[in-house]
Amino acid sequence: MEILIVVSLALLIFITRVINLLNIPIFTDEAIYIRWAQIGLVDPAHRYISLTDGKQPLLTWLMYPMLKVFPDPLFAGRFVSVISAVAAVVGIYLTARELFGKKSAVYGALIYLISPFALIYGRLALMDSLLAAIGVWSIYLSILMVRRIRLDVSFLLGTTIGLGVLTKSSAFFYLYLLPLSLLFFDIKQQKRFSLFIKWSGLALISIIIVQIMYNSLRLSPWFYLIKQKNYSFVLTISEFFKNPFALFIPNLNGLVPILFSYLTMTVSAALVIGIVWGTIKKDIRLIYLFLWFLLPFLGLASFGKVIFPRFILFMTMPIFIIAGYTISRLSVFAFKKMKILLLIPLVVLMLPFYQCYLIIFSPVDAAVPQIDRNQLFDDWPAGYGVREVVAYLQEKSEFSKIVVGTEGTFGLFPAVFEIYLGTNTNVEIHGYWPVSEVPKELLEKSTVYPTYLVFKEKQIIPQDWPINLIARFRRGRGNTYLLFYQVDPTKWKRV
Repeated sequence: MEILIVVSLALLIFITRVINLLNIPIFTDEAIYIRWAQIGLVDPAHRYISLTDGKQPLLTWLMYPMLKVFPDPLFAGRFVSVISAVAAVVGIYLTARELFGKKSAVYGALIYLISPFALIYGRLALMDSLLAAIGVWSIYLSILMVRRIRLDVSFLLGTTIGLGVLTKSSAFFYLYLLPLSLLFFDIKQQKRFSLFIKWSGLALISIIIVQIMYNSLRLSPWFYLIKQKNYSFVLTISEFFKNPFALFIPNLNGLVPILFSYLTMTVSAALVIGIVWGTIKKDIRLIYLFLWFLLPFLGLASFGKVIFPRFILFMTMPIFIIAGYTISRLSVFAFKKMKILLLIPLVVLMLPFYQCYLIIFSPVDAAVPQIDRNQLFDDWPAGYGVREVVAYLQEKSEFSKIVVGTEGTFGLFPAVFEIYLGTNTNVEIHGYWPVSEVPKELLEKSTVYPTYLVFKEKQIIPQDWPINLIARFRRGRGNTYLLFYQVDPTKWKRV
């Protein structure tokens, strides 16, 4: 019966993530990662290409087989996150069952299933869904290792966290939080000292495995760029101690509303009740899960120079379990008092369910925090209009060679055009930044081939530029547009 429950949850996760998987336009970071995967798949010498931007390569590696299976590169890239979400819900179920029993496990999995936060990132070709899945499995295996004291669990834990640090540097939190699992160590048992020594040895084995896996990246000459990239997002220790609380309050003021917005009001209420209940009752299980969230959350608030909502996704995994346990307990209470078994779950889950419905079928109408709305829908990082422009260019390239210029040399432009048109020998792609005038190279080529120029950020185009507007595409509900022009050589005044 339990296997059927787990399979059903996994199937529901898969369906909710894969339906309308392409209804959110390609996001700038997705374009970068998918393009890296395409390059690495074709040329093994570039398997570590993500390190050129200081990013670990596991996500792009996992995209390789997907690019072989699915014809649309965006679908292929996002499918990695779909599979990651399936792995995550199984991890949540097993962790909650280990700590609280089957009923809480089901509710925890259901909250993850219809969490707008988990859903939206489970449908994007970004590292965060994969990182979150690895995180919850790290929690589960950490608990098992301290409760079972077994070598095989130590190997599994080390390998799991190792996969995490090959995904994103944030996964080192999984190692830093490993001692927290000692909250489950039974200090009353007779052989507690020898068992603690054994646990320490197993933890050391896990750490060694993680370090071996991470240091395998030194095979690339670009390994050093990871640290440089990290310090563009977080303070160094010396920077932190110069003014320890300079970022803390402003970051908290931004992170807390984002967290509660994505959790929704009802799940947030269940979370707070669970935390208060755990503190009053000194429930080690709830305290452990809350600390597993709180410590990295406070760490990000203290050190984060650049913060996006997706940075906290992996931290929220234990929150789903806490909320699931709370709903389970409140359901029992409601049934005893009012004889209504499903009252509490229906009240708590109705709002996130509605938001998830919108994300799947009308994402631009979903209640998404403004910073993510700008990134995914309303501003230049969102790829509205890209598919239409690509389709237009593909049609034109069937008859002759064409030249495409893009505003941007890294990111959404020109990566998205390289993704879809890079293998087309009739398409020549050039990126430019900044574009303060029509590039002379494009003007010269326009006298020979149909030549186009696509803008992602520039919104006001001087009327005397030798280009003709083909189309413009509004982004979400914002006031910015993707602008698509053809270069007109007849308007070019040669100097």
